[in-house]
Amino acid sequence: MGGVARDMKKVLFVCYGSGHVRMVLPVAQALCQQGLAEVEVMGLTTAASAVRDAGLRLRRFSEFLDADEPADAQALALGRELVVEMARKGRVDDPDESAAYLGACHADLIASVGAAQAAKDYARLGRQAYLPTRFLERVLRALRPDLVVATNSPRAERAAILAAGRLGIPSVCMVDLFAVDEVRWIGAANYAQRVCVLNESVRQFLIDSGRHPEQVLVTGNPAFDGLWAAEAVSAGRALRQTHGWTGKRVILWPLQAEPAVHPFDGRPGDPALPDRVLCELLAWVQTRDDAVLCVRARAGDEPPHLPLSERVRLTGQDWPIVPLLHAVDVVVTLTSTVGLEGHLVGARLVQVSGSVFDEAMPLGRFGIADAQVPSTGLAHALDAATQMGRRAGLGALGGATGQVVAVLREFLGANT
Repeated sequence: MGGVARDMKKVLFVCYGSGHVRMVLPVAQALCQQGLAEVEVMGLTTAASAVRDAGLRLRRFSEFLDADEPADAQALALGRELVVEMARKGRVDDPDESAAYLGACHADLIASVGAAQAAKDYARLGRQAYLPTRFLERVLRALRPDLVVATNSPRAERAAILAAGRLGIPSVCMVDLFAVDEVRWIGAANYAQRVCVLNESVRQFLIDSGRHPEQVLVTGNPAFDGLWAAEAVSAGRALRQTHGWTGKRVILWPLQAEPAVHPFDGRPGDPALPDRVLCELLAWVQTRDDAVLCVRARAGDEPPHLPLSERVRLTGQDWPIVPLLHAVDVVVTLTSTVGLEGHLVGARLVQVSGSVFDEAMPLGRFGIADAQVPSTGLAHALDAATQMGRRAGLGALGGATGQVVAVLREFLGANT
């Protein structure tokens, strides 16, 4: 993508897959397309295929290990053992790269705490025990970037920013959501020169935790930029007309599962909570002639049994989610990011409390949810939210990709 001038500065992005790589790719592509920098992306685990598909230069752990070097050979052997263990629990898409990743990370952990303690830490925490700062220093010395950009994950991305700090390389941290857990390190005044965040509430949270105000900038999350595509907006309007929803109060409930115990800290959950929410929603819509409830099942899940009614619609995976968000008036959620996406395009948001993941998705605390209520308070909250009407979508603030690029330009100097 784009030509690279000989004196052009280099930006190294470091990210894992899923929502993190979706946040990074638009920014990396924009830098290339605008001729602002030479770009490389260290696409970790499942991020690799997305980086390749985007036409960006991919860097991987395996490039920086030399099987002819005894220490690296030992790390790779250890990594292969860990891959075999991982394969027993699930699919491993790229065994060689996984061996390099796990071996390098585990060798780094051994160097920090010793072999015995490393084994205990890995047995207790799995990959959450890893913070491969030494290895990322090796990567940065080899690649010599002028700027490091990483998201808020706690392992290699965090290690990349720490390594950059040790080597005197400026860095920028992109935060996808609320940094509730990550504030433990992102809140430190010397962690990255700039932090890009979702909204002003998250910015103030980090400032209150110790960041200097000029270091934390509201940019939005580039992964959400596509929510405002003109075709999605028009498709949402068409949905309302096609299904006779004009003048109706349309509610969306994206189905979610609730575990019996929290997967990380063992706190008890409430698996029956989603069913209770659905029952409350059905009771509400069936007593209001101008209301419609859309129930969206998750990919791969069996759809629920719903009453036969033109005011209760199963909007499955065959309904594109973004136009649907433009078509509804209110989204009800426990902790699904669909609620945040609905808020961003102008739907009102009601969050039902009581999930074991409430603390990780504090939509009310950070100014996202219009109401946060227990399931028994849903009827009153829905009446109030539907009276408000849709707000103007937040796309008018400008695309997050451009906002982040503007932050990065500060570090790219005269070449911009």
